Amino acid sequence: MWDALPDAARSIVKELIIHGPQSRTALAKTLHLSTGSLTRLTKPLVDAGLLVEGEVVHDPVNGRPTRPLDVAAGEHRFLGLKLTADRVHAVVTDLRAEVIAGRDEAITDRAPEAVCLQARRLLDELTGGLGGGLPTGAIAPVGAGITIGGNARASTQIGGEQLVDAPYLGWEQVELRPLMERALGVPCVVKNDVAALAHQHHWFGPGRGLRDFALVTIGAGIGYALIVHDHLVAAAEADLGMFGHLVLHPGGPLCPEGHRGCAAAYLSSWSIEGTVGQALRREVGYDEVMRLAAAGDRVCLSVVREAAQALGRLIAMVATMSMVKTVVLAGEGVELARIAKDELGRALTANRRGVPGSVNVVIEADDFREWARGGAVVAIQSFVTGSD
Repeated sequence: MWDALPDAARSIVKELIIHGPQSRTALAKTLHLSTGSLTRLTKPLVDAGLLVEGEVVHDPVNGRPTRPLDVAAGEHRFLGLKLTADRVHAVVTDLRAEVIAGRDEAITDRAPEAVCLQARRLLDELTGGLGGGLPTGAIAPVGAGITIGGNARASTQIGGEQLVDAPYLGWEQVELRPLMERALGVPCVVKNDVAALAHQHHWFGPGRGLRDFALVTIGAGIGYALIVHDHLVAAAEADLGMFGHLVLHPGGPLCPEGHRGCAAAYLSSWSIEGTVGQALRREVGYDEVMRLAAAGDRVCLSVVREAAQALGRLIAMVATMSMVKTVVLAGEGVELARIAKDELGRALTANRRGVPGSVNVVIEADDFREWARGGAVVAIQSFVTGSD
């Protein structure tokens, strides 16, 4: 039935998924539909069990008794996958991207076919299935979203199929979607991981209800996504790759590509590890740097504070050029923004003409399963809207 839904009905489902139960009067007002049109569109959805009616309440719009409509969120399952250079992170969610189960494990074989089979095994484990089957009463997934990062990109379309390059996995010109669809047995969507995370925050996170906001991710790489007028701004991978090399201070540290003072040289985990490692004369991991900085270690705290100041300048650039008022920070490196929040705030204000509070900075959790959840969200969006 989902495949046959008209656009107006899909808009109703989308509104309920994002914003929760609503009366028919409120829905009609929000979507600029007549009450008659709304009734005509929603009745078959209720009859089919796609929408459900709640208990009788008084409509906040007109005060009359009504039964709010909602989606049957628990009746649908989606798989979200995040692929890194050495691990696959997987979650199964409901229609509102609430995580039902999750797991991550090392990638044992980087061949595309092997990764797809590993994804199938994870799906079976997360849904309680064995050998592709499902136990009695289990809900089969209806879609999957696979997210890839780094230099992963879609090349020129050949025969309408997306070709994926993922150098960190040794992949070049891989038709990943059909491979995953054969392995998983459900429709799949393949997306850049930062773009998928932006969609997640837009529908279910701090960007819900906002027409415009930016996402900045820090960790092994520096990522950026922009939502404008409720839509993700499309960008080529080459353009996104330039973001991490924006120069924040011409006299700053050197990055491997020869830039001085670029965002990656200040903020990437490898740069912070290297700077602290040189000072301490030993190898040190990012998590250890953060722990030592939080405990007041002079060397680590100095490096973290300098990175936070650079992050404040970067956020100021993003907000000034895009004119958004909210910037969401995410990624495995966001702990530095918490430890040196004051330094970040002062640098942001100083680079926004001294106006405090001109940008709302939201710091998200540094959990790779949130990236996997982004995969589930793009699968949900494809399922609901009928497009990738």
